[in-house]
Amino acid sequence: MQHGEELRRLSAGVFGNRYRAELIAALADAGDSGVCLGDLAMARQVSASVYLPPVHTLIRLGLVQRVPPAPGERRRFYRRWGSAQAWQSLAATVARLQEHPAPSGAA
Repeated sequence: MQHGEELRRLSAGVFGNRYRAELIAALADAGDSGVCLGDLAMARQVSASVYLPPVHTLIRLGLVQRVPPAPGERRRFYRRWGSAQAWQSLAATVARLQEHPAPSGAA
């Protein structure tokens, strides 16, 4: 399974954003509970701000919605929205990208 820079390179080419593929994978895995961008960023050792453009795009497309905060909760969560079949396809696409071999000569 590919992580890090190779997946981000593929994500940029396929989805138009380096971090969209890992955001899609996280949203697909999270189900209705949603994803906190700060938690995802900490797990991937990046700034949470890298996920803002792709999450806003997915919101505009109607594929993601912001979850209303629970009382006293400062973290903001986002969850997948819309067609279950679309999310299955997106998750499968990202999974195949994670399996894709790096180009020869790549470090």
